[in-house]
Amino acid sequence: MKQYAKDYTVGELMCVTLAKEIEDGDVVVLGSFTPLAYASYILAKITHAPNSCLLAYAAVDFRPFQLSFIRAESSATRGAALMWTMLEDLNSVHLKGRGDVEAISSIQADQYGNINLSVVGEYDKPKLRGPGGAGAPEVIKMHRKMIGYFPGHSKMTFVPKVDVITGTRYLIGAQERIKSGYRPGPIRYITNLCVITKEEKDKPFRIDFLHPGVKAEDVVNNTGFPLEVPSNIPETEKPTEEQVRLLREEVDPYGTINFDFKPGKERLGYLKEMLNKELQAIGYA
Repeated sequence: MKQYAKDYTVGELMCVTLAKEIEDGDVVVLGSFTPLAYASYILAKITHAPNSCLLAYAAVDFRPFQLSFIRAESSATRGAALMWTMLEDLNSVHLKGRGDVEAISSIQADQYGNINLSVVGEYDKPKLRGPGGAGAPEVIKMHRKMIGYFPGHSKMTFVPKVDVITGTRYLIGAQERIKSGYRPGPIRYITNLCVITKEEKDKPFRIDFLHPGVKAEDVVNNTGFPLEVPSNIPETEKPTEEQVRLLREEVDPYGTINFDFKPGKERLGYLKEMLNKELQAIGYA
């Protein structure tokens, strides 16, 4: 019988929920160092999906490692089955449609399945300039699932139409994707409030799960486009005591996933704090 944790953070809840998207045998691609996504993938690997293949940096099928801003890349490459180039990665996984999951966190997402990682406002005079798309356009279009996560669910994030389309999953329906040579799979967003899913291009996002203590109106009031609201929405399954222990003691003892929840002004200070802890742990401070 599962022993659910009484003490857990929303970040840990999101990690566990995202980890459930990983199925045993999945090919999981890790892009830029996004702590919450990395923690979710590693948690899945050491629990219910031991045969998932994790790809990160130049490493293929790396072993689970402890999250660290200093040692993430070296830890992945040290335990990899083999190393390859970015070109080999793109040709073997992304462009062949062999990737199953790579979670994306963007600046904006809209009701059509578009994401924006580029700019907010006018492109030439933006209010905010993002990192750009990198591999995101291929990831969200060609992977089996489009999974996104947002630590702050608001109308600033979920907008009617993104200011710039950095990437889109314009083929969403199963039959539509199969006819075009893609594998079918939904768009699913995991946020600090809920889980929402879109499975067909002409249908709205649906609220699938509400996190403990969250009401449907909370989600509706913080989303900039219409949602399908079922009459009975199940509660998101809470993390178990073991999942929380694994995250805190083995996967992420330095609290790197909290970085995703920090406002921009607080991130530099929090990063310095974590780096000092890591340096002390390896005897360099």
